[in-house]
Amino acid sequence: MKAADWDQLADAYAAEVCDIFMRDRRGVIARWLKQGGLLRGRRTVLDLGCGIGSFFRKYGRRFGTKTGSDHSARMLHYARSGCRGQKDITWEQADVFALPARWRASAELTVCANVLTFVAPGACRRALRQIVSTLRPGGQVLLIIPALESHDAVVAFETGRPAPHRRHTAVVRRDDRRQRFFTAEGIAHLARSAGLKGVEVKKVWYPWIDEGITRAPRGAEPPWDWLVTGRKRTEDR
Repeated sequence: MKAADWDQLADAYAAEVCDIFMRDRRGVIARWLKQGGLLRGRRTVLDLGCGIGSFFRKYGRRFGTKTGSDHSARMLHYARSGCRGQKDITWEQADVFALPARWRASAELTVCANVLTFVAPGACRRALRQIVSTLRPGGQVLLIIPALESHDAVVAFETGRPAPHRRHTAVVRRDDRRQRFFTAEGIAHLARSAGLKGVEVKKVWYPWIDEGITRAPRGAEPPWDWLVTGRKRTEDR
């Protein structure tokens, strides 16, 4: 999607896009941050593709210097408004493929949610390399990735057809947009290929209603996104 598309979506973002930082009902993300000690010590954090600023709205007061970026000026307008009053936070319009040079090796934690959905696989690889470049040696990344397995399970429930078995990745249509989703195996492979170490992939479940399903199938696992985490090698610059 282009910046203009996200500008148009910004006014209805909370209604049209699953805001995983607010909808993580089981606290998977908060638990990872806490267990890794990232909510202590006033860490320097960069949020690439910050949208309306949900990550900083929820966790920002636990960090030190914070930078939120998005290629949509309208999204940044909402982010500034929602995080008004927080200290040490700046906002900047930027494209993930053309990040400012001063961000290179600047962050102890880089967050990037629902950005690596480009139809072209090469674009996903290039974007992830840019994301990793912002980490200090030993810094950590927190990615939120749409789960292909979850998408297929939801479609199987809606259509009554069995879910296909897919190994790595596929392009799917969500509403009127084509996006790339990943399996757990696929996104772990991509993360490691970008030089990340200690890669972990966890499910972050969200409510069925976010998929437009008002009556959840009895006993079925709720839909989920992938929480993908990893660390930049200490010898990398």
